Amino acid sequence: MAPPVRRKKPVSHRGDGARDRIVAAALEALVEGDGEFEIGDVARRAKVSVGLAYHYFGSKAGLISVLITDFHNRHEAVVNQSFDKWLPWPVREKARLKASIEFLYSDPVTPVMMGKLSSSAEVIAIDTGRRAAVVEMAALNVAQGQRRGFIAADIDPNVAAAAIIGGINQAVAQAISSRRRPASDQLAERLWSFIAGGLSLEQQAKPQRPTRSGRRSRELVRSNEPA
Repeated sequence: MAPPVRRKKPVSHRGDGARDRIVAAALEALVEGDGEFEIGDVARRAKVSVGLAYHYFGSKAGLISVLITDFHNRHEAVVNQSFDKWLPWPVREKARLKASIEFLYSDPVTPVMMGKLSSSAEVIAIDTGRRAAVVEMAALNVAQGQRRGFIAADIDPNVAAAAIIGGINQAVAQAISSRRRPASDQLAERLWSFIAGGLSLEQQAKPQRPTRSGRRSRELVRSNEPA
């Protein structure tokens, strides 16, 4: 009786970083193609089969959605980074704005996301939800600035946050697409002047840095305040 034939198991590329390679290859192709790419080209760059690319993402639209989400995640990681909470609110938030603009200027995907892809169904669907969350966090931040005496009390935090986030996005998109793009620091200064004026920052008293004796108690009170 002949011994049973042992069939070789098909070689699998799953679990060896294939998904990450596909995403990286798609980002590269997206930038080179100014918002356009083909799944076949992405698979070739990632050294995987076209079928595996479809297995992970379902369709080209599914892969694009992942790229958009990845871009937002990287940007929000920069925007939501921790700053010294003892810094005056305006100093801290100006630093946050500068970091955000520096990221958007340096990331090669930004021109595509804010340009050709900005009107795509995938970008609009994801941006709508993500922007709502960003505006909500910004409103909490504005309210914190009011509690600390830096922002006029009669300003609606939600309206102010929506205006700030919308204004920043539009200004950055315009700057990036401009033939004479302003330097990131220059754009940050201009936008901060817009924000400071809208929030009446220049009219408010500037609270002093807390003393060592009062720092501990105020830290406990504010430990749950949004950054």
